[in-house]
Amino acid sequence: MSPSNIVHRAQPVDLELRGSDGRTVVGICAPFNQAADISERGYRFSETIRPGSFAKTIAERGDRVKFLALHDARSMPLGRATLLREDASGLYGEFRVSKTQAGDEVLELINDGALDALSVGMRVISDTWNRDHTSRSITEIALAEVSAVNFGAYSGAVILGTRSHDTNVITPEQAARRLRLLDL
Repeated sequence: MSPSNIVHRAQPVDLELRGSDGRTVVGICAPFNQAADISERGYRFSETIRPGSFAKTIAERGDRVKFLALHDARSMPLGRATLLREDASGLYGEFRVSKTQAGDEVLELINDGALDALSVGMRVISDTWNRDHTSRSITEIALAEVSAVNFGAYSGAVILGTRSHDTNVITPEQAARRLRLLDL
């Protein structure tokens, strides 16, 4: 994917560190059916990502999606996706953070609550606009990367927590409970 075609959409999240090494970040990368106000290339509009938008990119790229800090593709990645799936809330992701200085720093910032949002770097493949081009629905996305960021575009793009290799995967019920606590 050409970097010039990539757009970013971020979502705030709450984090917690769990397990013996706590090096897996889990969260909703992009929520479904939630409007966000977007300012892009001099235009302002409302944008909604629809269920099924990530299906093709997950099948094609799944575990090759990089986990970055602040969409900085020029730096080494923090890690990579170990699981991407669509569920009722949106694009759910699990990202293994490498044991590097940058990875350690990002995990500490997440633990402290300083980094509390996820953002997707994406290329829109298919969308529909309303008549006056003030609102669009995205129906297919090519996912380039997911980043931990300071501020999110979507209030439902949240870091649900971190876990280690030896803990259970967060269940959909646990994710839904955490999202309800965030009033999302």
